[in-house]
Amino acid sequence: MADFIRVSTNPPPTNAELFDFEGAGGKLRAATFTAHNALGGVVLMAGRVEFIEKYFEVIGDLQARGLSVATMDWRGQGRSERLLADPLKGHIDSFATFKNDLRLFTEEVARKRFSGPLFLLTHSMGGLPGLLLLADGYDAFSGAVLSAPMTRFFASPVMRAYSKTVSGLACALGAGGARIPGVKEYSLQFEGNLLTTDPKRHARFLAIQEAAPDALVREPTFGWVKSATDAIDSIHRPHAFDKLKTPVLIVSAEKDGLIDASDHQIIAAQSPLIECVTIKGALHELLMERDEIRDQFWKLFDDFLRPRLG
Repeated sequence: MADFIRVSTNPPPTNAELFDFEGAGGKLRAATFTAHNALGGVVLMAGRVEFIEKYFEVIGDLQARGLSVATMDWRGQGRSERLLADPLKGHIDSFATFKNDLRLFTEEVARKRFSGPLFLLTHSMGGLPGLLLLADGYDAFSGAVLSAPMTRFFASPVMRAYSKTVSGLACALGAGGARIPGVKEYSLQFEGNLLTTDPKRHARFLAIQEAAPDALVREPTFGWVKSATDAIDSIHRPHAFDKLKTPVLIVSAEKDGLIDASDHQIIAAQSPLIECVTIKGALHELLMERDEIRDQFWKLFDDFLRPRLG
């Protein structure tokens, strides 16, 4: 039987079940972690290059709040099915595939296994398919909390246009599966990283990666960037959230160096159901930051969920 990726500094949470899940177009690696006397459930979705084990501490925090957790490795990363022969390339054909995987996983796993209200919790890239799904009017969640969601890459319109043009041209020329050179992986070295100011949490994910090279993903492909850009454009169209039924809390990192956090306020302004709060001094990975920042995130989370737990 398959097991979790194990390192001494990252013990698995209790009441865990690891299994394969048939997604919208192939096998995905998934897990559930039930809470004792659960008040509800959470579908937890990670960011690009991440996988289940990185979130063991977060899952334990959710269980301590009486919340059972269902999570999976996104298609094309972790130990889910890859889309290209080179497993280190981060690739997806369309973010609609991510959206469809998320919806199917929610319906077939979380809603069938958990009772009580169900919530969505995402980080970074995971927030984009989450927003696409919610914008469709999908209403299985009582609320959604998005940590530093990837709603826009660059603040500069020139950089956005350049990225869109180059990725689109590469895909048109049949090079969608080629990796983009020069994309730095900040999880490999603490000094100068843009992810977290917490050295222990940074070292923990590095140890998990070293223990499981088959779970790694590095540079994204031009196809991944084009797919992400198309999805980002869709959530910025006029009336993009007219069908939204789910309350959404966006938690932004003030010192986010990986995505354009200023765009979160623009997204929030599109619907009265979306609110945005910024945590000062935080880098991109709010859930992997030092305790004083994580404590602020969890207070926002608790205050948002409390009236919706019943």
